[in-house]
Amino acid sequence: MCGIAGFLTLQAAPLPEAEARAALRAMRDSLVPRGPDEGGEWLAPGVGLGSRRLSIIDVAGSQQPQAGPSGRTRVVYNGEVYNYRDLRAELVSRGHVLRTEGDTETLPHLFEEFGIEGCLERLVGMFAFALHDARDGALYLARDRLGIKPLYWTQAGGHLLFGSELKALLAHPACPREVDPGALLRYLLFEYVPSPGCIYRGVHKLSPGHYLVARDGHVEVREWWRPTFRKDGQGWKGSPLPPAGDARGWAAAVRADLEAAVDCRLVSEVPIGCLLSGGLDSSAVTAVMARKVPDLRTFSIAFDEASFDESSWSRKVARHLGTRHTEGRVRAAEVPGALERIGSFLDEPLGDGSLVPTWFLSRLVKENGVTVVLSGDGGDEVFAGYPTYLAHRLARPLGLLPAPAIRALARAAGWLPARYENVTFEYKLRRFLEAAARPLPERNNLWLGAFLPEEARGILAGGPADPGGADPFAEARAHVLDCDAGDEVERAQYLDMRMYMGDDILVKVDRASMAVSLEVRVPLLDHRLVERACRMPPGLKLRGRSGKWILKEAVRDLLPAAVLDRPKKGFGLPVGPWLRGPLREIAGDLLSPSAVRRAGLFDPGAVGRLWDEHQGGRADRRRHLWSLLVFQLWHDGPHGPAARGAGGGSQGVAA
Repeated sequence: MCGIAGFLTLQAAPLPEAEARAALRAMRDSLVPRGPDEGGEWLAPGVGLGSRRLSIIDVAGSQQPQAGPSGRTRVVYNGEVYNYRDLRAELVSRGHVLRTEGDTETLPHLFEEFGIEGCLERLVGMFAFALHDARDGALYLARDRLGIKPLYWTQAGGHLLFGSELKALLAHPACPREVDPGALLRYLLFEYVPSPGCIYRGVHKLSPGHYLVARDGHVEVREWWRPTFRKDGQGWKGSPLPPAGDARGWAAAVRADLEAAVDCRLVSEVPIGCLLSGGLDSSAVTAVMARKVPDLRTFSIAFDEASFDESSWSRKVARHLGTRHTEGRVRAAEVPGALERIGSFLDEPLGDGSLVPTWFLSRLVKENGVTVVLSGDGGDEVFAGYPTYLAHRLARPLGLLPAPAIRALARAAGWLPARYENVTFEYKLRRFLEAAARPLPERNNLWLGAFLPEEARGILAGGPADPGGADPFAEARAHVLDCDAGDEVERAQYLDMRMYMGDDILVKVDRASMAVSLEVRVPLLDHRLVERACRMPPGLKLRGRSGKWILKEAVRDLLPAAVLDRPKKGFGLPVGPWLRGPLREIAGDLLSPSAVRRAGLFDPGAVGRLWDEHQGGRADRRRHLWSLLVFQLWHDGPHGPAARGAGGGSQGVAA
């Protein structure tokens, strides 16, 4: 696991060697927490590749950058290729000589043997890499199928810059720091900026399943993989699938895929454990892992607030499976300090409150001497576990009502008393009605996000970041058009894989874990398992009111029925009550009229009304206020526009 960064000169004179080396090292060393063990670099006229390494496989070898067999290619790489031993054997059979015992070296050899797409399609794992080919001066950037490992890029000052995190690009003096108004609107709606966009104009995320090639001054981005929902009876590389009506066969196939996914993710030369919340996904992964790892160590986080706390369930599963369990606790008094720490590494605003407990959990794991963990992330998207999937079905008959009647129902739901527990009935009803009559791309994202479009535009109205008539759902609409599913729930799953999972869930886990030099592996996002799940009949995933039905059946012999059949509870943070208590001071400072006015992006009066409504108990504005709080924290932090003297107001906003 590593952090990578570098540049390629496109349409400018190459920097003098001393300047180029200084820029490369600044970019690379901004990523030290991702790779604290060693740094490497390779510099040639007009191109530089840098790496920070967290040593996990072939600890004594596999330093980066790695060269290819001809000497013409160089690669820096972040992630894990789990089938690297099979790939090494294939390469050796073709006459290649490999000098290390790790997975990194396979990449340039595969590229020289099969080309970029032939290389990518053979990889099983999570990865982002940069490869330079001296034969034609091309630079390739590539990202794994599901977007588990991040990669940013931009063209600035005649150079292509890239890095595992935005902060690596910001370390280069040419990188822009102008807030993109359209990206800011999307952030308010979704709590993240969807790929390929970024909060800064002109900076991009390389989308999952895509690669970039820069050659002769030109840059092109190409897609090399996407999930398919075709019901053609074939899985990965044409492997046969069970008949549509064979539920038992599908459950056995999912179990086999899960076993294989966990098995290949156990390769490590450093201590390995598992994150265990007590929910279905993490419990399923832990149950399979516990049969393969003696004295397995598991970790969870508890809350004092009962409606957010799942610790009794994680303890129950740990006892059942016989793991060595460690539990931490997030206390309200610690959160203001944690926010300051998070603000120091968060280089793009992310309004998901579960980032905070994820960071506490990652720190707990690392403090206990474990460097690699498996997690249950991805199960909800792959096996239709979110309540929103059932809500899409419930929204169909509601759509027959006139729009004014639906709006009236939503207003009436807003009169229900404000409560601050975890996902109350009142909150779910109000949110459902607010978006139920909208098209799928809109309602799916609005059910998961913070602001409604009219609320977000009211916060931005008339200011320098007002995006005008921009369509914030453009990416969502494009994804729905790209999806080959005929079922509406499957189209919603595709949207979540491409947006919410890729740009929120996986980003949250990556940033929180890498901030403490912890690697998280996600077996439920093994692409072979994902491809099978996408191709199975939708009724095996969402059956009646039960999501993830097939996953439950696949592991029913491993876990107590109470764990399998318990209601879903998200990994949330008690933001609502804390904003009225222990977080009131820090939130009040960040959202004060003077602070909001200084940043110059939001209407202080509109922000103040949200604050007053929440503090007075007239409305639950936790998600609105938390999104604004995180944005202000980022804006004034080391990676925000204020850090380079962009200051506030229109200076920090792209026109």
